[in-house]
Amino acid sequence: MMKPFVAWLAVTCVIFGACGGAYHLYLTKNPRKILVAVDSSFQMKAVWPRIPDTLRLIEQQRYATFALITEKNRIHSWSPSLSLGVMIPYAPRDFSRLASTAAYPEIREANRKYVITTLLEASAQAQLRGWEIIQLAP
Repeated sequence: MMKPFVAWLAVTCVIFGACGGAYHLYLTKNPRKILVAVDSSFQMKAVWPRIPDTLRLIEQQRYATFALITEKNRIHSWSPSLSLGVMIPYAPRDFSRLASTAAYPEIREANRKYVITTLLEASAQAQLRGWEIIQLAP
């Protein structure tokens, strides 16, 4: 009675291990592309010190490569980590460049897209359809 169970358990473990290993190799060679857009407007000054921690939380995702942009310019294209560098929030908020793929080809390539910003009005949220919004309250 015990012998068939042990055989079944061994076969199941081998199949599960082989499938898990194959999926791990596939994801290692084909990482998910995650695009992060940081709002760099005046409104972000109060929460700016919290941006690096938020980027580290996003960066903890396994099997991923990251691109970082602002609503004004590109910080870096696909990379294994998110690096904001030295930046100071400036100018008014304008998400119009994030609404289309023309300004940044990474928008089209990304599997997942995040925007880090403060509270948004309805018109700004409408521009960001398809983006996951991370709102930092001041």
